[in-house]
Amino acid sequence: MKTLFSYLFSIALVAMLAVSATAQSTLSAKEIIQNVDRKYAVEVSNKTIEGDLDLTDLSNKELKKRGNMDTREYKSRVEVPLTFRNCTFKGDVLAYKVVDKDGKRRSLLGSVMNNDSDNQTLYTADFKEAVIFENCTFEGLAEFKYSDFAENVSFADSKFRHSANFKYAKFNEGARFANANFTDSANFKYAKFSDEANFANTRINQTADFKYADFQEGVSFKGTHFQGYADFKYTDFKREGDLSQVTFSRGSDFKYAKGNRHISTNR
Repeated sequence: MKTLFSYLFSIALVAMLAVSATAQSTLSAKEIIQNVDRKYAVEVSNKTIEGDLDLTDLSNKELKKRGNMDTREYKSRVEVPLTFRNCTFKGDVLAYKVVDKDGKRRSLLGSVMNNDSDNQTLYTADFKEAVIFENCTFEGLAEFKYSDFAENVSFADSKFRHSANFKYAKFNEGARFANANFTDSANFKYAKFSDEANFANTRINQTADFKYADFQEGVSFKGTHFQGYADFKYTDFKREGDLSQVTFSRGSDFKYAKGNRHISTNR
């Protein structure tokens, strides 16, 4: 009887450990947002993040006004460092969203509003500390349109399964996207890079939009594979731009790009 009891106890213990391991491998996006709101630094490794990581609706959000537009805009500020390594995001990662009058989120990659803008509200988020998403997988959207990154940013070695939107984003320190894989489009239109940017060995399967992007310091695209159309029209290269060993599978446009004398395209 004692042997049977020990055997059953061992099975139960193994089952409990398995459940515990499963629980430890997943994390709720809401729990992360709660910690951000409490101003706790976020450092997560080897986790699956369940739900949308919505950084646009923090308790410190403020009502803003963008130019002459009638649209309401709320700006949240992420005031703690964010560090994610080897994580998978099952939902969307949102630093930008548009909500209609019924409270439903609209997916508007690249555009701001439709003609019914009076009945829509824009939510965005800025980042006051370092932002690290290294070797992560984004299974949903990655929306960082209009975000201002005050410190270093890294999305190195990460995989974007859907559209990645960094339109109008401002990178005030270094920005690393080296070895990233964009299954869909990558939108960096009007993005401003005040320090060095690294896109070396990146793969972008659909449209890569760097139109009007502003690279204040050096940028490397060395070894990058542009599988879709690559738009660098009006892009400003103020320092060296390394485009050596780059593959343009479906064409590119550098018309009106500035600083062409700084671009290295040796193959």
